[in-house]
Amino acid sequence: MTSVGFGDRSVKVPVAEIDGNRSGRTLLVTGGTDGDEYAGMEAAYGLIKKYADGDFAGRLVVVPVVNVPGFEAECSQNPMDGKFPKLVGLGNARGTPTDRLMRWLVETHAFKADAWLDLHGGAMTEGVRPFVWTFQTGVNEPDLLAQAFMRSCGADTALVERCGAGKAVELARQGCAYALVESGARGRCDAESVSRHVAWSEAMMRCLGMIDGKAVPRDPERVLSRVQYVRVPYAGAWHPADFSPDAIERGMTLGTCFRLDGTDQRTITAPVSGTGLWWKETMAMRDGDILIAIGSH
Repeated sequence: MTSVGFGDRSVKVPVAEIDGNRSGRTLLVTGGTDGDEYAGMEAAYGLIKKYADGDFAGRLVVVPVVNVPGFEAECSQNPMDGKFPKLVGLGNARGTPTDRLMRWLVETHAFKADAWLDLHGGAMTEGVRPFVWTFQTGVNEPDLLAQAFMRSCGADTALVERCGAGKAVELARQGCAYALVESGARGRCDAESVSRHVAWSEAMMRCLGMIDGKAVPRDPERVLSRVQYVRVPYAGAWHPADFSPDAIERGMTLGTCFRLDGTDQRTITAPVSGTGLWWKETMAMRDGDILIAIGSH
């Protein structure tokens, strides 16, 4: 356990730093950036156990539960400041607790890694389609690594986002390729979702030359290039429609919502055609919630 300063207090964060039995590159794997996404955490602990003997090349750093306060409170965000760690970029050493947490993670581990694989899934309120999310940043070596991972990991759906700024770009400029992967709906920790995370982690290890086995290119069935979020219009209640996330058409009804006093009922429709990546399945709507994330070309 590593003590991380959050300002007025410190929090113990689990970290495993495993050196391989031969030289090579470094992979950072994180779980629990959102505190209620459990399949990624379970997979991260599984990786620690599987590779504890160091039978690989390079260095494997695993942080199975990044957002410890969120995990303890069983929520996605950090309850100390209400922020989502995945949304604060590279953080700030003098900022709020979440800013400080992410700055510690980035400076201590990500900037020293060749790749960072961030294991996510659906929160307790969300359905999710398993997919990998990589970034084309304009930095050659990290971009080539991200592309190799996307083409060899075996995912059916990939979101390949071109970006000129943000966390992935800043990491790439430090030599680290960042990829986010999603598996496991409703916070579940089922064997299939956990195994998928482990398989994706090992695919990245093969791309880095850390373990044996040649990466065999197999393009995903769906390669998307952008994502659009449909957010709640106000705090209230949500009734999702019965629709297939496989084929969302622009203008189709996604659900209805209303304020808790029964007023201002609205029908929410899809702003674009595409594929549902994750979507809200429960009734309560809070300000800022995402009702659905739609990936498109």
